Amino acid sequence: MKNKGIAIELTALLDVILIMLFWVMLNMERENERVKTEAAEQAAAYEQQVSEISEELNTVRADYDKVQSEFDRYISENSDSIAAANQKALDEFAEGRMITLNLTYDAVGKLFILGEDGELGHTLLTGREDIAANIEKVLRDEGMSEDDVILCALVYDGDRALYSDVKLITGAADDVGRKYGNFYCTYINISR
Repeated sequence: MKNKGIAIELTALLDVILIMLFWVMLNMERENERVKTEAAEQAAAYEQQVSEISEELNTVRADYDKVQSEFDRYISENSDSIAAANQKALDEFAEGRMITLNLTYDAVGKLFILGEDGELGHTLLTGREDIAANIEKVLRDEGMSEDDVILCALVYDGDRALYSDVKLITGAADDVGRKYGNFYCTYINISR
């Protein structure tokens, strides 16, 4: 083709464009296949992870079911004895047999540990560990074991008692409760 003296050769130009277009399409096809292959590999890896996690979950479920059945068996075998121990403690409480912790003040604060027949022991408010040790000693001396249900009441006059002393005694009672699993203590402020 001629146009005002400039000769344009379209055939060669079309050949170059078609070659470039073919090359781009070929590269895009290769890239698509590479992406598909990587995606398939990642999917297979995720499926493997899911399978492993599922197996671990099934193992954990089996262990949980085993522990739950043992717990249920233990409760069914021991629920009568636990209920009987709790009922015995409540009956004794109704008859006035319980441990009373009585906080009093003379020149210094003292904690008297009382039973149904009177004083079982006493201690100065020297420290949480000392108070807990004295309460535990009284419980042992009274023949109470760590499995017995023990009801207790801390009695104090809120108008006279120091907050720090009450906190010290309640902390000691909590410590006793950690050793004696069925040690239950209530707190009674007689000034209210």
